[in-house]
Amino acid sequence: MESNNQFVVIPLQELIALLEEIFKRFRNEQNEPYHGHVNDTKKLYTRNEIATILKVTPNTISRYRKKKLLHGTKWNGVWRFSEKELIRFISGKAK
Repeated sequence: MESNNQFVVIPLQELIALLEEIFKRFRNEQNEPYHGHVNDTKKLYTRNEIATILKVTPNTISRYRKKKLLHGTKWNGVWRFSEKELIRFISGKAK
């Protein structure tokens, strides 16, 4: 049996678009949002959403993140913060 292993090179933007399409289809089939590897949260928030909730500017959220007071994950150029992390931050358990 002969194996024809082939590699396909895909530009990063095309790969991201492909993954987003896969997640979109997954959401439609499961009828619920996809949250990636964040298993213990029901919602992910953007920097602007967190700023609105905390009634501060988005730049303040960036400062909190840089000081490691608020932990997030960058996905497709946008910082996301889990609901669990927001609750931890609000409750004053920031490390």
